[in-house]
Amino acid sequence: MKYETISLFLANGEKEGRFLISDIAKHGCSGGVSGIITYAETCAFYDHYKTEIWDLLYDLKENEDFSIPYLMSDFEGARQVHDEDTFKNFLVWWAVKNVAQQIEAVVPKIEPTTIEKMDTMDKIDHLERRMLLDAQMNGEE
Repeated sequence: MKYETISLFLANGEKEGRFLISDIAKHGCSGGVSGIITYAETCAFYDHYKTEIWDLLYDLKENEDFSIPYLMSDFEGARQVHDEDTFKNFLVWWAVKNVAQQIEAVVPKIEPTTIEKMDTMDKIDHLERRMLLDAQMNGEE
């Protein structure tokens, strides 16, 4: 599970046939995503990726102009949070779905013939390069 980013976790999971990124983007993680099913798995995942998860939350806060707690209260599963483990699980499932949706969002921005030739790693690389370019254009990097 110790990949550099959540994107790489997703890419490797799809490559290994454990799940489809498109399914996670559409339906989230509650149906079961290999590697983040049990609280032990989601807590370990959170501990490993917490900086990236909180960066995603911060970016959402900046884009939506609301506080992070306010935004989280509207996320799927927010009402089931009742302790630290369920909070970590909640954030992991949100972040994984969010990153899956970002990966899937790359698809419409690429020519159809190019999409057919791209594997998941290429889509993620394209997404990361596009995000870096956006950050540079906004003066963030």
